[in-house]
Amino acid sequence: MNIYGGLIQFCIWATVFLTVAFALLVLRRWYTEHRAPVYKARQKAITHSYLRRVQGMEVEQTGVKWSVEARLQALTHLLMLLRGGDRDRLIQLAELDGLLKAPLRQCKAWRAARRIDAVRTLQQYGGEAAIAKLREVLRHDRHRIVRLNAAFALAGFHQLPPPRETIELIGMPARAPTRLDVAMLRALASEYPTHLVRMLGDVMPHPRRAAIIDALGWSNVESVIPTLERAASFDNIEIRCAALRAVGKLGHPSVAKWVLEALEDPNAFVRIQAVNCCATLRLTIALPVLRVLSHDPELWVRLRAEEAIPRLESLVAERQAKPAMQVAV
Repeated sequence: MNIYGGLIQFCIWATVFLTVAFALLVLRRWYTEHRAPVYKARQKAITHSYLRRVQGMEVEQTGVKWSVEARLQALTHLLMLLRGGDRDRLIQLAELDGLLKAPLRQCKAWRAARRIDAVRTLQQYGGEAAIAKLREVLRHDRHRIVRLNAAFALAGFHQLPPPRETIELIGMPARAPTRLDVAMLRALASEYPTHLVRMLGDVMPHPRRAAIIDALGWSNVESVIPTLERAASFDNIEIRCAALRAVGKLGHPSVAKWVLEALEDPNAFVRIQAVNCCATLRLTIALPVLRVLSHDPELWVRLRAEEAIPRLESLVAERQAKPAMQVAV
């Protein structure tokens, strides 16, 4: 009897709980739908007001006071739409109205998510105060993800510290690079290619070396090509693949010789990267080898070769057609 009584009591309480939960969900949806038009109207009014100020027009005084958070939300969206002088003027108005004081304070919030939101807001607006605060966050914040967001924000302003310091601050030396780390190295390569080349002389794990070599492809300087050529003959497969990805990104024709050699690499992953590189660099001289690779024992090598061959053959046909057209003219 006690068992049945307990089951009945459990069912009653479960029913009450589910009913209350359902009622709360309905109430939340009603509140959201009720507030949505009000929110849209407020954001529209804020946007319209600031657009008039950007254009130097007078704004009617409605007596409505918008919160700093509401104005920041509207202006952050507006910043993504404006360019040039209008965007600069809007940032000046935001600073004049004291809107950036809130995200500057929020960089010291207890929750990491709020600090990240503040960093991203400062990234949108920029300015000396924002950059100084982002540097402070990068050097002193206790959470790695917050520091990483600050580093990406500084990269957008070309204000990153040198690679060794940045890598240490974001915590990369302690582990193998993640995708975010690779993206950060690529940002560093555009500003400090020589520093990264020098770092390759250090003792480091192969994954980190491969990530640095991969990043050199984003440097857009020819001086890194000898470093990539040496990496292409490295014993480690990951490093050879990274070198080929980098030269494919650089797109310099002087690398053709050793890219062709990589097509005959004993490792299938390296051959795949070499085929991709030939297609990217439009190396039509690789066509004979690519036709051989279309019968490679590895499936993905065959597929990549079969994709590259028509692209390069059409390029050859275009080049042959141009002299014929000139003669006809």
